Amino acid sequence: MDRQSQNKVIDAGFTIIRKDDYPSPRIKARYTSDSDFRTYEKYESKAERDRSFKRLLKDKNVISD
Repeated sequence: MDRQSQNKVIDAGFTIIRKDDYPSPRIKARYTSDSDFRTYEKYESKAERDRSFKRLLKDKNVISD
């Protein structure tokens, strides 16, 4: 999804999340159309991050990138 499409989705009330591994396992999110992805939360392991990611996606206003 390009930046302009992401902005439309965010303006409609959604949060976009993505997984990241560097420098440590974490989830990054975009909340507002005038920002970049920011660290949402850091984790000790990829498995812990993946469980949290799956839980976050159950929210009807959260989508993955």
